[in-house]
Amino acid sequence: MNPARTSLLALSLSLVGARATAVDRVTRPYRCVQHIHRELPGLDAHVVLIDLHCPAVDVVATRPVDRHVSVSGFAQEYGAQIAINANFFDGSTCGLAMGDGRVWRDAYRDRCGASVAFGPREGGTRLAFFESVDQPTTCELGWARQVITGWPRLLERGAVVFEPEEPIGMYRFHPRTAVGATPGGDTLVLAVVDGRRNGLAGMTSLGLIPLMEEFGASDAINLDGGGSTELYIAAEGGVVNRPSDRVERRVGNHLGIRVVDP
Repeated sequence: MNPARTSLLALSLSLVGARATAVDRVTRPYRCVQHIHRELPGLDAHVVLIDLHCPAVDVVATRPVDRHVSVSGFAQEYGAQIAINANFFDGSTCGLAMGDGRVWRDAYRDRCGASVAFGPREGGTRLAFFESVDQPTTCELGWARQVITGWPRLLERGAVVFEPEEPIGMYRFHPRTAVGATPGGDTLVLAVVDGRRNGLAGMTSLGLIPLMEEFGASDAINLDGGGSTELYIAAEGGVVNRPSDRVERRVGNHLGIRVVDP
């Protein structure tokens, strides 16, 4: 095990006790959705929990033609009440991306291969985590309609993932975005952590692991971060975090949640 990762993981785990004493601001902006905003010295994090068995919930990702818009722009265009940024990007997306069944044919490989797919199931939304590093332009899951990809994988079936070639940025403090799910894909877990401002550096990707675990995630992926990190909740005023660029960045693609009340 990488000694640097071991020490950083120990530091991350030591913060769990401190976080347990935090007074979280909890809201329920929509049916089947819970939003937790946690602020502590050195930490400003948002976690959104979405019930994927809820028939009112629909998950949507960016179609190739709609690339490089802001998170709020995507949300408004797609009618999503909740949205986050997704893949790393440079012209196109790093790793597999699919929106409404349309695969990004110009996605590039690099090492982005930790993917999560969404599709319909009776009475809700189906979800699956899988590896796509060797197939950035093909999705073999016939039921999938939406796919986003990150790197590295943080959790897999409840176990911490130790990848042989982890990005050096994983050990640095930055704003962060992550996606995860509880066992069986019952609840989608979205996490956004702010940073790059006075007294608030952000979080390492390792720090995301205990945060995701605290909210029940057994599987989790690190997504693009830094100035791209953003969380949009329409019922709570739009962009609810503080993007480090101080303005919204146009990002490669996005993940959105549409909630339709009967």
